[in-house]
Amino acid sequence: MNQHNTLEKRLKSDIHDKNELRRELAFSLNQLHSWQEKLVTISNIRKEKKLNLTVVRYANYIHELKLFLTPVLDELEGRIKSEMDFSVEEIEQFRAEVKTETEQAAQARIAFENAKKLLEGTEEKKQVEPEELAAARQAYSKAFKAFRLEKTELETAQQELASELRDREIFKLELKRIMIERHFMAEV
Repeated sequence: MNQHNTLEKRLKSDIHDKNELRRELAFSLNQLHSWQEKLVTISNIRKEKKLNLTVVRYANYIHELKLFLTPVLDELEGRIKSEMDFSVEEIEQFRAEVKTETEQAAQARIAFENAKKLLEGTEEKKQVEPEELAAARQAYSKAFKAFRLEKTELETAQQELASELRDREIFKLELKRIMIERHFMAEV
């Protein structure tokens, strides 16, 4: 999953850029409509001609923005769909990895508990030879390190899985937004 973070970052950056273009288009349309309404109320011929030229020029700008935004929407939709398709498989694989890491963490925890009990038992008896006590402490230390490593890896895996699921939701919402934007652009 980590190898795709750069692709996801680039995709999110492109989505952000597309949203900026959409905001610019919406703002420009509002501005154009306000100028068109103002055009109706102007009685000065020179100001009317000047504003009419501005309206035409701005309408061309909006048309070019729409022409530019349409392929951007198509490309983003394809990239999002391919990322989501890949993410489903990736999430399932990652869930399997998390499951195995959870099992390994549980085994490490059991080994840790067993080593701890052995160490406590040998220290209480005090009859055990120093070599056995040293071996028990060493086993305890190894089990504790393995447990900590497994616990850290498991927490990292769970965070990555949560991030992947959150990204999936973001991409679903973005696909819906793209459909709405297409409908909006068709009506303008």
